[in-house]
Amino acid sequence: MQQFTILIIFCWSLLFSYNSHAINGISIMANEDLLHQPNTQKTIDDCIRLLQQACNCPVDANNREQEILLQLPTEVIPAADSLSSYIKDNITYLAYPAQDYTWRSVRQGNQIILTLDAQSYEAISFGLYGLLQEQLGFGFYHAKETYIPALNFWNLTEKLEWEVTPRFNKRGFHIHTMHPLEMTEPLLNPDCPNGITLVKEYIDWLARNQQNYLEFNLLETDELERWTAYIKPAMLYAQQRGIMVALDISLHMTQQKAFMLYQSFPNTLQGKKKQIEANLDKLFEVPWNLISMEFSATEFTEGNVKKKQALELYINDLITNKYNSRLYGREHVVKKENTLGKAKEELVLTSDQALLDATRGMFVHTVMFYGLRDEKAPVYENPNLLHMLDILKEEKKTREVWYFPESAYWVTFDNSVPMLLLPYLQTRLDDILLMDTLGIEGHLTFSSGWEWGYWAIDWSIARWSWKSKFNGQEIVPGAITFIGRILQNSEATNLLKQAADLQQEYIKDKELIRYLVAQTITDELPWGLSMEFHPRPPQAYPYMARKASQTTIDEWYTNAINPLKELHEKTVVILEQMKQDFEWTEQQAAIWEELRLGIEITNLRVAHKIQTLQYLLQKRVQKLNKDIPESDAEQYLFAAQEIRKNALEVVRLQEKSYRYPYNWIAEKIEGGGSTSYDFGYLYTVSNLHFWEREEEQIKQNKYGALFRNIWDVARIGGIVD
Repeated sequence: MQQFTILIIFCWSLLFSYNSHAINGISIMANEDLLHQPNTQKTIDDCIRLLQQACNCPVDANNREQEILLQLPTEVIPAADSLSSYIKDNITYLAYPAQDYTWRSVRQGNQIILTLDAQSYEAISFGLYGLLQEQLGFGFYHAKETYIPALNFWNLTEKLEWEVTPRFNKRGFHIHTMHPLEMTEPLLNPDCPNGITLVKEYIDWLARNQQNYLEFNLLETDELERWTAYIKPAMLYAQQRGIMVALDISLHMTQQKAFMLYQSFPNTLQGKKKQIEANLDKLFEVPWNLISMEFSATEFTEGNVKKKQALELYINDLITNKYNSRLYGREHVVKKENTLGKAKEELVLTSDQALLDATRGMFVHTVMFYGLRDEKAPVYENPNLLHMLDILKEEKKTREVWYFPESAYWVTFDNSVPMLLLPYLQTRLDDILLMDTLGIEGHLTFSSGWEWGYWAIDWSIARWSWKSKFNGQEIVPGAITFIGRILQNSEATNLLKQAADLQQEYIKDKELIRYLVAQTITDELPWGLSMEFHPRPPQAYPYMARKASQTTIDEWYTNAINPLKELHEKTVVILEQMKQDFEWTEQQAAIWEELRLGIEITNLRVAHKIQTLQYLLQKRVQKLNKDIPESDAEQYLFAAQEIRKNALEVVRLQEKSYRYPYNWIAEKIEGGGSTSYDFGYLYTVSNLHFWEREEEQIKQNKYGALFRNIWDVARIGGIVD
């Protein structure tokens, strides 16, 4: 096995303690091949700039006079054909170069020499960024912001061996551009101001966090050739940085403006296969490493399995043999027996189908802050997600399988309310550790918005996707390990952990999330159409308003209102402690304030729900007991309105720190934008739409899906353009 060596020679003078030494100069020594190889060249230049910002000393390249020398190897494995496929046990896997790396250091006189053993260009890049972030204190937590430490002293032990291994051969993020997120217009709209620069900015974030996969949805467009010409430079840039690029498209999906490989009559008279190949020809003007394809019309439908199977085989052959790429599909959380349109034919396992299964990878998808082993996960008509774990274990026997969980669920669940749901952190970590033990090949995170602290979940997931040993001791991460490294304050980190533990206990384990989420359309459709996409109360709100007995009302106080009050009171204590003056840098203070406001708005949501639920129940009690005055219920409405006004003040404070243009993410979008929504993903936050709607529903006794509706259901469902 060929090894590469990177020598970092640190020259220092002893100042304060045995392990704390002044850094007086750094230089990166590299031959011309590495300085011009796209990935390592970009990483070297980036690391020089970062170290220049952190160190009070010169940092340059190929200057042997400096006291810190980073010497790169002269021989490397050629990058050509590094992103190909290989077959193991009759399963075709998407290949990626070796990624493990090890740092070792020894002291020689007044120098410390750090040696990086690696096996590829990609591993060199990962090793450099890993050293900066995991050992030297840099924090690549957001595409638009980086934590730069004051690196004036070298504090690492003189003798160390730091062994680093990725938990997953492929790891990265799916940006769900079906939703109007920060990166939706930059990725999809050729007329987006500064769009490609913003895309490259995010690609750099992936590279710095040692990720190697980027995927996003393509939506319907009348200018496909113009779009491919627009996005191609950014995708080539990602590949130069060692990041595989993938496009999420559909065969014939009708919902949320998904790009369809073929149209039906009366839109066209052309045959399906001709349309499919013509569209793929246009798409592969960009050399996609992978195509992720949705073969059903919606998440809740099966369709004609036999016809779908034939097209899958045809498309897989095209993508594999004509375009030298790979085809993947996803397994939704909806059980087959819960699909709306049952399959018209049973799947026929022919030899062709067996070959397809072996060559086409699968993404096993889960939703919201629920994990694969949670006892309770009342989502998409399921009691939990244990069936997805069974599917994952079974499918990995015959094909390449990746785990595909979410770090946010935009529609009515978390950041659209808004709430900062900290249980995401522990759940995603638990599942990552589980996937590591199962030997799952890839980890793909469904990312759906970064504001209100949700960047911390994406960033933590990126960091957890690596594991390491320091001087033989395995480093075991915690749920808030990486956030704590930026804060550098044990008291503040402990307060954040207390808040996370409280939310875990009350919101997730005691299922108060059933009351805190906003109602979505399917919750309020007539009986028979009212599917449970996300958690909801045991009885519907209109039932409680019109039919609930006193016994049921008492149960709601026991199971909902009283626990909500406990959660609120305990969180108030933590929030008061979070307001104290810590010794921060300006950047740390801003990060802390963002997280604190996220916890505060979540607790205000709890307080608001306490009042609206009491308003709802008291109005019902009045109907059961005519002697109770109307004012008894109205006091709760007044309290809810006051809480909402206070919450709007918190929103205004948080909006000042939004990192992308406000009119993209928090307002109505002129012309509708690229998605089937005509507003940014934080529009409902800007006016606390769901909070006010709930007040008015109870006040007017109107609970239908169309009441104060903001969703263009026909457009989202693909019924109209």
